[in-house]
This record gives sequence, structure tokens and C-alpha cells, in this order.
Amino acid sequence: MTAPGRDRARNPFVTRLLTPAQRALSLLRLEDDWALVASAAVLGVAVALMALGFILPIKWAEHALESALRGGRETAAVTAALLPVVGALLTVVTYALLPMRSRGHGVTQVLYAVHRSQGRIPPRLGVRQWLASTFTIASGGSAGPEGPIVTIGATFGSNASRLFGARGPATTSTLLGCGAAAGLSAVFAAPLTGIFFVVEVLLRDFSARTFAPIVVASVISFATVQSVLGPVDSLFGPSARVIGPSLSGLTVGLTPYFVGLAVACAVGAVFFMRSLEIVERTFALIPVPRLVKPVLGAALLGAGGAAWVWTHPEDPLPPFFGSGYWNVRDLIEHAGSTAPTFGGAAILLVWFVSKTFATGTTLGSGSAGGLFAPALVTGAMLGGAAAEALGAMGVADAPTTELVLAGMGCMVAATTHAPLAGAMLVYEACGEETVILPVLLATVVATLACRAMHPLSIYTSGLAALGVRQGVMGDLAIMRRITVREAGHLPGAVVVEDAPGTALVELAERHGALDAVVVDSQGRYRGMITARELQSALLSREALAAMLAADLMRTDVPVTHEDETMDTAFQKLSVREVDAIAVVDPATRRLLGVLTRERLMQAYGDVLSEDA
Repeated sequence: MTAPGRDRARNPFVTRLLTPAQRALSLLRLEDDWALVASAAVLGVAVALMALGFILPIKWAEHALESALRGGRETAAVTAALLPVVGALLTVVTYALLPMRSRGHGVTQVLYAVHRSQGRIPPRLGVRQWLASTFTIASGGSAGPEGPIVTIGATFGSNASRLFGARGPATTSTLLGCGAAAGLSAVFAAPLTGIFFVVEVLLRDFSARTFAPIVVASVISFATVQSVLGPVDSLFGPSARVIGPSLSGLTVGLTPYFVGLAVACAVGAVFFMRSLEIVERTFALIPVPRLVKPVLGAALLGAGGAAWVWTHPEDPLPPFFGSGYWNVRDLIEHAGSTAPTFGGAAILLVWFVSKTFATGTTLGSGSAGGLFAPALVTGAMLGGAAAEALGAMGVADAPTTELVLAGMGCMVAATTHAPLAGAMLVYEACGEETVILPVLLATVVATLACRAMHPLSIYTSGLAALGVRQGVMGDLAIMRRITVREAGHLPGAVVVEDAPGTALVELAERHGALDAVVVDSQGRYRGMITARELQSALLSREALAAMLAADLMRTDVPVTHEDETMDTAFQKLSVREVDAIAVVDPATRRLLGVLTRERLMQAYGDVLSEDA
């Protein structure tokens, strides 16, 4: 049966009311899924060009920073001390010009939009993240470009969905994911990583209707970058491609090394996330205006950078500055080229700790940037340290480069709880299929071990602080596809707040001991009398004559709106352990009906039946 929206789009009397994009799709007679794929392809091209405009200035600035630090020691030390502060000041100016309510770091804000705003992201967020992240990373702040480009691409996809005539929150969220995947694919030159990051972390939806357009957007974005720049390597340079053919495959003898590294990376991931949380709480307690805190964090980072430059004139680029991708390139290129020592392993562990706290200082103080890159860099450091330690112990058959690569994948997988994205990133870095199995084994073990110690990922911990909990992936994908209006609400039992308590007896006789909604004389929502309060009141009927309905109502029960999705409404039902919540108009607070747990389950079953 043809959907009503599709019939309306083909009606010549209604076509004039549609957007140009909707008219084009109507004339082409594209089915909804094909229209979504076509929209994803357009997004892939547009976001790829945006990603180039974002990442190329950052790369240029990082090269300029490296050149500046290789000058005289005194000049380099002053540059390392002051440049992060200048970047933080420009970031603060951006925040002041584009004020927004903070909802965590960039990816966390996108997750919040998926779970609470039906995929709608204000355009200001993308512009703010673009400018602030550029200033932070280009000036040496310890952060990565992937979180910002995910936010930029997701913002563009979310807002472009209106132009494409998106119907419902599910389509808007899918186009949001297309923009995010396209951005990540363009920046990392890794289309598979972009795909799996979005479906594992952002949308948690592997259904064909969601997966197909995301694949198209990510691949088209990568192809666009290749068309503009020519064949490009990953962010880790050509050295990763060169070592690809020399990598060994997975054998029973090598398996313990990868499993052991995975557990070590899980511990490192917990340390990384806990450190970030502690630094954020510490900066929150500092009694200074919020916009001053990024400058304080940059000053601490600059002091550490100046100390490094002064004590390491032969290698003046601090390993904890900027994105840190040069550390990964060096570790990959020089893995196994020198005699391994315990001292080398210790140095890499010190670098791991310094990068961890530099990231906490940068992002925990309020500057902008992503957490994906610091996790990746610290993982390479842990992998390099493991290779050094095994070599120093005389383990002749221990892999070296493979451990560096696996460390990258494990740390990304453990911090994001996305093992496929972590494994695909390593594969696309070296382009060698023999690395897939050992790294995939390691990323899965690292994710499971990290979840046992830290149930929330680096992104969902910020989401949980905002009161949003993620559920099982399949359930969430289904429950986000239908709104409260589509699920349908009931009239319910209603009582006026100044009604006498004796009216509850009649209410119970008419409806049974059910939840009742309390409204004022204009029909505005005031509270709920749940079945528990109603049953307790009926046990002492002689006292009811002296009571009003308002005396029994609860005001702590949340309400829902018709445009909220099922997952949001279900969470509200579960928060206070009630069986019904009121559906109100958000502007007037007038009661529209009652949504019950039973009705939600019926709607959930209806969707399952449609998908069967």
C-alpha cells in the first residue's frame, strides 16, 4: 500500500506546496528508501568539501607550529608557552559570540540530539565547533579533529534533512548520521571507519534502511576527497601503507600477545576516562567565570610545553601537543628499528600519562576538540610500550608494528565501546587484510574488559550526566522510529484539582484503581494520582471528605509531548516507576491525553510486526 505522504507528493494540486527537492523526487518517482540514498550521496559531496575546509588549515597550522618550535630554544619555549593561551582566548571569543547551552563535548551533543531532540541540531553548533576546535587544535591544544567534524557533518545533515523533506525523526537521524560518517571518512581517509563509528556509536542501528545511506554518504565523501586532492593516505602517512605487506597474520602463538595488550589498553582506557572526569570536576570547582577556565587550562598546557621544549632541544615538539598524529607516524615507522629496552617502554608510558592529562587539561577546562584522536595516540603509545617491553624480555617472536596498530584500535574501541570502528581504522591505516583478525580480536576483548570496569563509554558517560541512558541497540532503533502521537494516547481518567476526595470513590468505581490526571479549571496539567495513592486513599474513605484531589497528587511524575519518541517516553515512565504519564501541549500545558506503558508496548509490537 502506498504511503499517504507519497500519494500527496504526487498530487499536482499539492506539489506546488513542496520544496524544490521534494518536487524533484516526486517527478523522478523515487521510492522513500531511494530518495534517502540520493540525499545521502548529495550529503557525501557537500560534507567532504566542508571537511577539507576544516582539516587543511589545521594541518597547515600544525606544520607551522612544528617549524616554529625548531627555532632557538628561548624563542621556541616562549612560543610553546603562549600559543595555547592565544588559541584558548580565540576559543573563548567564539563561545561569547556564539553562546549555547553546553551539553558535553561535540559527539555527546550529537548523541543528545539523537536521543532527545529527534535528530535536530541547531546550525550554530556546527559553526561554533568548527571555529573553536580550529583555534584549539591549531594552537597546540591536546584534542583531535574527528569529534568536531562529526559534529559539523551531523549538524549539516540534520539541517539539510528539512530541505530533503525528511519525514519523521528516524529519517532526520539517518541523515544526521550520513553527515557524520561523511565527515569522518573525509578527515581520516577511512570510509569504513566512518560507517561503523556512526552505526555503533551514534545511531546504534544496523538496519538496512539506515545502513545503506550511511554507506553511500561515507564512500561518496571519500571519493570526493580523492577527486579533489588525488590519492590520499590516512592521517598516519605513507609509512603505514609501506609496512602493510610485512605484517604477520594471526596464529595461536601470537594470540596471547594481542589479548594481553587488549586488557592493558582496557585498563589504560579506564585511566584515560577517569582522569578526564577528575580534571573536569576540578575545573568546575575553580571559582572563576566559565569563559576564563579554557585560558587557565591552556596556560597549564603551555607551561608543560615550554618545559618540554627547554629540556628536549633536539626534539622540541611535545608529544602531548595538538592531535599527536606525528607520534603515531613515528611509532609505526620506527617500530622494531632499534634495540628494545625497558627504558624505551617507560618513556612511552610517561608519554601516555602526559597525553592523558594534557587532553584532560584542554577539554576538561572547556576548550573544543575531539577525544577520538587522543585515545588513538595514547593507544599507539601503549602498543609501542608493550612491544618494547616484550623485546627487552627477549621474546623473539613478539610482533612489534602489529602491537602499535592493535594498541590504536584497542584504545579507540575501549573508550568508545565500538570494536568494529577501532578495527576498521587500523585496517584502513595499513591496507593489509592480515591485520584484521588479530586487531578485531584485540578490540573486542578490550571493549569487553573496559565495559566490565567502566560500563559507560567516553561519550555516553557525558550523556548519562545529562539524564540520558542508552538501551539495547535493536530496541533503541525501533523505539526511535515512532513518536507518541503515532503510538496513540488515551483519554484517561481526569479530575480537577479542587475536586473533593469523595470524587475519587466515583472515579475508582468508574475506571478501577487506575492512574488519574489532575488538571486545573482551564484543563492545564497539575499532577498525577497514581494507582498506589488512589488505593491508599480508598482504604480510609472517612478522611476523603476533608481532602482535595490536589492533596493526593504527585508533582514529580514527568510528562511527555506528542512529538517525543517512544524511547524518551519509555524512559520517563521508568524513572518514577509509574504505569502512565500525561501527554501535554508543551506551550500551554493543556492535557491532551494519557500514555500508558501498555500502549507503548502495543505500539512497539506493531512496529515489530511491520518489520517482520
